[in-house]
Amino acid sequence: MKPLIKKSFMLLALIGMISGCEVSSSTSNSSFNSVSPNSSPNSSTSSICEHDFVFDGDVSDAPTIIQSKGAKYVCSKCGQEKYENASYDLNEYEFVDQTYMYDGNEHQLTIRGMIPFGCTVEYENNSLQEIGEKEATAKVYDEKHQLIDVKKAKIHIIEKTGMPNIRIDTNNVPVESKETYVSMTLSTDNCDEAYIKNNVPGEIRCRGNGTMTYDKKPYRIKFTSKTNMLGLNQGARAKSWVLLAEYADQSMVRNSTAFYLGNSLFNYSNNYSSDYMPVNVYLNGSYNGVYVLAEQQQANSNRIQINEAEDGYTGTDVGYLIELDSRASEEDYYFSVGKGTDWGGFPGMPGGGWGGGGEQPDKLDGASLYRKDYAVKTDVFAQEQVNFVKKYLTNVYYAFYKAVHGDGLFVLDENNELVASPYTTQFETLNSIIDLESVFKMYLLHEYMKDVDVGFGSFYMFVDFSTTSKYKRLTFGAPWDFDWSSGNVNTSECYGSSGEYCSKNQGNFNPWFFMLSRTDFFKSMFKKYYSVFKNSQILEGAIAQANYFASAFKGDYVKNYQKWDNLGKITPKYTPDIARTFKSHQDAVDYLTKWLTDRKKSLDQIFQ
Repeated sequence: MKPLIKKSFMLLALIGMISGCEVSSSTSNSSFNSVSPNSSPNSSTSSICEHDFVFDGDVSDAPTIIQSKGAKYVCSKCGQEKYENASYDLNEYEFVDQTYMYDGNEHQLTIRGMIPFGCTVEYENNSLQEIGEKEATAKVYDEKHQLIDVKKAKIHIIEKTGMPNIRIDTNNVPVESKETYVSMTLSTDNCDEAYIKNNVPGEIRCRGNGTMTYDKKPYRIKFTSKTNMLGLNQGARAKSWVLLAEYADQSMVRNSTAFYLGNSLFNYSNNYSSDYMPVNVYLNGSYNGVYVLAEQQQANSNRIQINEAEDGYTGTDVGYLIELDSRASEEDYYFSVGKGTDWGGFPGMPGGGWGGGGEQPDKLDGASLYRKDYAVKTDVFAQEQVNFVKKYLTNVYYAFYKAVHGDGLFVLDENNELVASPYTTQFETLNSIIDLESVFKMYLLHEYMKDVDVGFGSFYMFVDFSTTSKYKRLTFGAPWDFDWSSGNVNTSECYGSSGEYCSKNQGNFNPWFFMLSRTDFFKSMFKKYYSVFKNSQILEGAIAQANYFASAFKGDYVKNYQKWDNLGKITPKYTPDIARTFKSHQDAVDYLTKWLTDRKKSLDQIFQ
């Protein structure tokens, strides 16, 4: 994982995009074309105009992944714009060294991150199959195939040794509660010598909600002092780490797939997604199975970079990490946003459906936007801090709702009250209070994975009101909890690989995504995000990683299923029937990778 870039990207509204017009990329001398609000992109004037482009000034704003910048020209006849001598945002991707264990397969490196709109990548010397090392080159070209960036990275293939081992010793005290920590020491082996640890002190407890009901428990680790685990996040140190049991996912790589996508979308911009690694876990000398080691979702200088309140501080000018969570009432501090009765489960499943009575929910495009609960996940020391962030999020939410519902354009003033927007478009208005780039990236990730929890829990956003804030607008990020996704749950909305998901009025939809999909700029802008996503070959990289894990760590997964006899069984009860056909771990991975491949084909058609 690359350290977070100290940079804020500002998505400037393109005139044609904001007005609801379709915008297309250009293969001419301009890097980006748009259409003025006074002309239609399909009008006869636009199609036959012999453009008379006049220089309209330099565009000095930073480029984004979907919009290059440069000298601006406007046609004096039809108003069409173009940009020449474009600059490109070359900070949202990296080409990094990768180490693979020998599995007989050929391995290649790919750019990690988002390639700017209109750019392409060509690789040289980028293939290795045998044990050894090779330096590969990635060359990035602009729309006119002019070279704009060159990066080098090394492919390493080492002898097969299996996953790293994490050994936890609690002096035989059982770890059974998610409320009470148990003292422990932790050691690591079967890893690079630099990452070996011996009896590091700390505490351990169970974690999770639904996953706590399974036989194989997930854990949260908290070291006495900040430490790094197995080189994750480029060696960044922290006290808290997570061991995901992956019991509900027989492929055991869905969360890793989502983290791969999240890393590519967020970790090379001013945002965050957890680093991760599959490991073997031993508890008090006994083998406990394969887990995924990940970072705790928390405020931290190397994770979610918001400023937490110091111990006892009750001021509201701090950072807030907020989780959309239907179980938020179990937390110390939570609040609700919206109207209507809380939702009681997954429709179509036992106990699912909406409760009756109470305040009527807001309506939008035939859907009921029921109230959602939010937990405050950063330390707060007074109810006034909770009241403050509740008022803030409520009014951001209703600014969004009013904009798409047609009730006018509003922003927040210095007291977080709704006031009339100084802007004339939905995009400019909403982007002034919400980091829409982060929303689009989270939407894209959840649209691809079809995560059943998208409107239920483990959905994070953050904002920071301190003087050194990096998140002055509401920002989405830190994607989490994807074991019930990508065909691994028996609801009709999530099981199949085809069709749109986040924009649909289905039982557990996310109101923020639903509202986003109803804006006048969504369609044209999301097509561009998807184009960048597709062109960056992120999906191919995620699928390759799943296949590599299954091949390189085959023996580890076999051992896990000897310990936990749930392969080919419906455990938990929401597992789809196809899981009964799995005879091996590879079968489960093959089902996932086929689903991911088919999902890509579907989205390629929808957002072409």
